[in-house]
Amino acid sequence: MDEESSTTHRNKKNQTKHKMNKETLNQKITQLQQEFELQKKEVMQQYCDANNPYKIGDKFSDHIGTIIVEKIRYSYGDRPCCVYFGTELKKDGTPRKDNNKRQAWQSNDVSVSVS
Repeated sequence: MDEESSTTHRNKKNQTKHKMNKETLNQKITQLQQEFELQKKEVMQQYCDANNPYKIGDKFSDHIGTIIVEKIRYSYGDRPCCVYFGTELKKDGTPRKDNNKRQAWQSNDVSVSVS
């Protein structure tokens, strides 16, 4: 590198250094964290969908009882899973008189044996 291009390179480097302050740094880091969290949530949702054996209209049973699935949402905690929402059913499979609705977590599925 000749002396003139070396000086130009140093000047560009110095200009770049002075263009970013602490506030800009924090803004960029915050933006990256937000993008990461969004992508992480998308991957967790894909995982939940890939491992979800239930669809709207199916019956789902947990330790509380059985519901008929009306909506499917997601839980993004340590163990991502689907969260089913629907009407509680009586033991005979018909809706309760009060039409009570509740959520049920896929991780509490009683039809899955835990080894």
